[in-house]
Amino acid sequence: MNTEKEERNDETTGTATATPTVKHPRAEISPLYTVEESADGYTLTLELPGVDTKDINLEIENRTLSVTAENTVGAYEGYAKVIREAPEVRYRASFDLPEQVDGEAVKASRKNGLLILTLPKRAAVKPRKIEIG
Repeated sequence: MNTEKEERNDETTGTATATPTVKHPRAEISPLYTVEESADGYTLTLELPGVDTKDINLEIENRTLSVTAENTVGAYEGYAKVIREAPEVRYRASFDLPEQVDGEAVKASRKNGLLILTLPKRAAVKPRKIEIG
């Protein structure tokens, strides 16, 4: 089994010594996402497994929505990590918002590893029924 130490031969003495494994920087990936449209607006759902709310950053600037997040891969107390297949990653994505989206009214929520953004349309662009008087 792999451990968090690796052996290397010391070139001067020829003996094996243990050295800590070099910690690799987080990989940066784009999260998987879905966009749905209704008469009232859009719903943008992003998959962010293992990400805590405090580790998500959302910003809108010049009609561009930016999402960054980092997951946490921890160990249980009293256990040593033997194998880790779930990598620590940084999620990053940007979305150009359509003109009809009201950027001031965007709302965000989380559920089961998903970030759900509600992007309402401005009232001026929503369909409306005209009554005949």
